[in-house]
Amino acid sequence: MAGLSDIQLPEVPEGTPINDLIAGLVRPGSPLEMGEVELNGVTFNGFKAQPPTMREAYMMMAAHGDKEAIYYEGERYSFAETLARAGRLSHRLVDDFGVKPGDKVAIAMRNYPEYIFAYLAITAAGGVAVLLNAWWGAEELSFALKDSGAKLVIADERRTDILIPQADAMDLTLIEVRGPDRGDGRIHAMAPLLDDAGKAGFPTTPIAPDDDAHMMYTSGSTGFPKAAVHTHRACVFVLMTWVVLALALKMSRKIGDDEVPVALVAVPFFHITGLMPVMLVSMTLGRKLVIMYKWSAKNACELIEQEKVTGFSGVPTMGYELATYPDRHKYDLSSMKDIGGGGAARPAEHVRLLEDNLKVKPGLGYGLTETNSIGAVITDEDYKKRPNSTGKASYPMTEIKIMEPTALTEMPQGERGEIWIKTIANARGYWNRPEETKAAFVDGWFRTGDVGYLDEEGFLFIVDRIKDIIIRGGENISTLEVESVLHAIDGVENVLVMGVPCPVMGERVAAVIHRRSPDMTRDDIWAEAGKHLAKFKLPEAVFFTDEPFPIIASGKVDKKGMKDTYRARWDAMLKDKGDSA
Repeated sequence: MAGLSDIQLPEVPEGTPINDLIAGLVRPGSPLEMGEVELNGVTFNGFKAQPPTMREAYMMMAAHGDKEAIYYEGERYSFAETLARAGRLSHRLVDDFGVKPGDKVAIAMRNYPEYIFAYLAITAAGGVAVLLNAWWGAEELSFALKDSGAKLVIADERRTDILIPQADAMDLTLIEVRGPDRGDGRIHAMAPLLDDAGKAGFPTTPIAPDDDAHMMYTSGSTGFPKAAVHTHRACVFVLMTWVVLALALKMSRKIGDDEVPVALVAVPFFHITGLMPVMLVSMTLGRKLVIMYKWSAKNACELIEQEKVTGFSGVPTMGYELATYPDRHKYDLSSMKDIGGGGAARPAEHVRLLEDNLKVKPGLGYGLTETNSIGAVITDEDYKKRPNSTGKASYPMTEIKIMEPTALTEMPQGERGEIWIKTIANARGYWNRPEETKAAFVDGWFRTGDVGYLDEEGFLFIVDRIKDIIIRGGENISTLEVESVLHAIDGVENVLVMGVPCPVMGERVAAVIHRRSPDMTRDDIWAEAGKHLAKFKLPEAVFFTDEPFPIIASGKVDKKGMKDTYRARWDAMLKDKGDSA
């Protein structure tokens, strides 16, 4: 397609609705024109001039040339250098490691510039990037590698340490990022693969639009993580969609061409928000990424001042911590214009807090791993008027409807039901999970498992979840996975795991445990469960009972009654202690 700089943006009247601006951008004859695309017997709305694969889409980065693309801990990389490094690595993956189209290559690391180089390199070579949660422990990493079939892993030093004991048994080859020379034939340093003045550009390995680009694991109600698989067509559509949204917002806010966008990055790239709207959309739009090593409000203020950051997107917890940081007044934060959010709900009172304390325009996005980050978006005056809403579907790119989950009939406006999302960006399914794929993906629609309703203007309000999932600071945690680990602990008779509300993290993990011995403590639970679960999944509130769980007339445990009882106890604890629990 034509470069983004070639798209002429007309002047529009003040207050023009965002969806009207979108309609103008995708009109017939526009470089962003949309039309019908048939895929597997389903008709979708698609972009007529969409690049066929991510490899072609990456070439849009070349238009940004020597502009700064990445800042990390004193290191700076231009768009041209980022593209060149990714290209060199891509050739080495093919020539030295034998990566062929469809081969799975895992990425297991925290946010480093090398994460960007690796993702671009893998997908441009025709490989499938398997994105692993860097907070996982050995068991979780092992499960995902076995499930995906990945034999080549690009990992940082910490994840390499975890994987080395399993490397021989699983026949893994590791490319280590920022680690020492280990003198091990299975472990290759990444630095020489990036710095070698090898072949220019990307490999010419054939890639088709409907070839797989990446797999991303998400916790499900079954207790086992499953990988949503996205194709090149789906991923490019996401980039194009966010380009349209960015241009519409630019017109709405009268943003000039001379304003340089700079994004602070604290959300992990292994999350769909970090991968698509933050990392890859930034590479497409020419938005500089300022990568944080670890989130803290203090460090965020320092980087905002130093790098003239204009926008920030993370889980709502982070925006709240920044807005309430006591020393924020010591820093020049005047460059900040936006604070976005995703991955969890933002309390309504935080919307005004962000605007008042930071003088920014808060926004919120609703999307899922399965929808490749696409769903609904809300910002500016719409968000101020409806702080409990998660926005509108960006039509015609995205469609949302509310369905009765059992009868599968569409609900009238204003009535609650399951939220379904239709877009060509949706995953093609779950890896090796045909039954779960069939249940979740229906005629182009994804069944989110979230309960909500649409108001008379089409704004979406999420009110509940059908799936038994806890969302802690943007991380999805399966209650069944945690329950299965706790059940296996000696001395535990019965377990109920649930989410309890938290004004900072959204939710925290709580467990009610029927113990056999009154001597059992939370430390005992943490010591045993910590051998199998990542730390963020461990129950922060543990309620012990020496009595059997209550039973209802059907003979089942009274889960609803127990949840009501123990959530009330949690609320009382918060009132007594403040938000220190």
